[in-house]
Amino acid sequence: MEKRVKIISQSELKTNKWTNKNGEEIVISSVQLEMTDGNDTFIGEVNDQKAIAINKEPLSKECEYAVQLKMVVRSWESEQTHQKGKSTTIRVQNITKI
Repeated sequence: MEKRVKIISQSELKTNKWTNKNGEEIVISSVQLEMTDGNDTFIGEVNDQKAIAINKEPLSKECEYAVQLKMVVRSWESEQTHQKGKSTTIRVQNITKI
């Protein structure tokens, strides 16, 4: 999905480590962007090298951007309560200043 958006806020860079099903340790860097297209407000996640680059040079709240988004449904289970659920993550695939 593609949208024209303005940035409302940008999180600090976060780095998470986890072990995949093959036992390999994975490190993921991410930045969350709160965005609006004028009607809807939503949070998109930028990962890996793009997140590191955006963290070094934050996006302007004054500019409009074209974003390419991908929605992913993921399953999760609480380690404490063993409650299971699903959630939707919006990933920013590409972002370009207009």
